[in-house]
Amino acid sequence: MKVYKGYLISLKANISTMLLYCSIFLLVAFSMVYLTSEGTNTGSYSQQRLSIGVVDRDRSFWSETLLEYLEQYHDVTIMDDDMDVLAEAVYNTDILYAVILPEDFLNTCIVGEKPVETLTESGSQWEYYVNGRIDSFINTVRVCLAGGYSPEEAAQMVLDTTKVQAQVQMESSREDLSVYNVFRFMPYLYFSILCFVLGLIQKEYQDIDIRRRLLASSLTLKSQNLQSLLAFFTTGALAWVLCEGIGILTCASEFWDSPNKWLILLNGFTIMLGALAAAYFVGSMAKSNAAVNGMANVLSLGFCFLGGIFVPLELLTGVVRKIGQFFPTYWYAQNISILSFNDTLTESLRSDLYQGMMIQILFAGACVAVALAIGKARRQEEA
Repeated sequence: MKVYKGYLISLKANISTMLLYCSIFLLVAFSMVYLTSEGTNTGSYSQQRLSIGVVDRDRSFWSETLLEYLEQYHDVTIMDDDMDVLAEAVYNTDILYAVILPEDFLNTCIVGEKPVETLTESGSQWEYYVNGRIDSFINTVRVCLAGGYSPEEAAQMVLDTTKVQAQVQMESSREDLSVYNVFRFMPYLYFSILCFVLGLIQKEYQDIDIRRRLLASSLTLKSQNLQSLLAFFTTGALAWVLCEGIGILTCASEFWDSPNKWLILLNGFTIMLGALAAAYFVGSMAKSNAAVNGMANVLSLGFCFLGGIFVPLELLTGVVRKIGQFFPTYWYAQNISILSFNDTLTESLRSDLYQGMMIQILFAGACVAVALAIGKARRQEEA
């Protein structure tokens, strides 16, 4: 077991790197859990009221109806007709949005097609929020007037729509997202630790002098490869216990309350195998420490960006999503979403879950096979 012991001795020399990454991740994980608990979802929803200013140049029945309509959703302040004052109020955040109702509001904006003039910060998200309310008011009034209702009846019908509220029901009974927020980023920790640490150790074993000494020993090539893989698996198991332990430590109560906790750990074990295989590939291909660092950075960051770790899968575009399916991180991210947001797993969800785990394992096997094949070809060239 000389090769196996050699790997463990080299690992002991690099243990500080593993602890450094774990310490950084632990701090980040605690921060994410804290931020999640600050914004804990109570299960009840209310519309956000904004502070908006309105300049009413019309002062007609319909402009006053719109003011009454907006007051149902926002805090409305009547402003003077002075653009400088409005701009300063928006700049100082005294109001978040300004609405300017023109003269002859009915014929200009309701019957006509001219949009209501507004003023807000450039690129503000509130523009779409408030404009949506105003457009809804105008469109409803148009429909009512076209249907033969009197102005008073149309105004009352529009105001009655403000009393309609949607009933929202959560699909998941759990309100805290700590498990998802912490365990979703676990692949980056695995790929960073294992590719950097084991990649450097494996690279040293690819040195021609060390390989010639091993070939001159009584160890067969098969035994050397088996001991290398065993050393990798031992290191991976240690990393799995350490990383998953950090995840459990940061969100202990919710993790142990989760009915899918053991599947979460199993999903972490499969992505650990993928990271181990990537580390074996990096160490077998790289010819210098700088090459190991470069390949490890590309793999860890690339897999996590394209695989839905740093960017949620729902936000990935069609082409990027298809490319991400070639990476094990994509299937890990899909699995952790299933396990975090579903208390009960249907047959379809279980099928997707096990399929994702199997693809991660197949990726690990493919990486090891390619690394062994290239290593064999390289040895034949040197012979």
